[in-house]
Amino acid sequence: TGQAIADFAKGLFSTFPDLSLEIVSIGDTGGGLVAWQWLARATNTGPLAEGSAPPDRPIAHPGASFTQVEGDKIRSDQAYHDRKTLDEQLGLKPK
Repeated sequence: TGQAIADFAKGLFSTFPDLSLEIVSIGDTGGGLVAWQWLARATNTGPLAEGSAPPDRPIAHPGASFTQVEGDKIRSDQAYHDRKTLDEQLGLKPK
């Protein structure tokens, strides 16, 4: 829902205020499905979800999304990324 998206974005930008996304590649797979690879760049200066102090480290984190578009509306988006790589860039220890 709109509120869930707003809450997610607020948390993300609180943790990574300088977040930017670079589109590495993008393609229309047909039927309104768009596949795209992205690279997120940011510096972690805000608190993490686990409540730990921000390590103030830069990240360059790759991922991929599959976005279903209908007309001028996004109907769904499924994003995939490697959490282990992100944790390593932030200096977090595995649980």
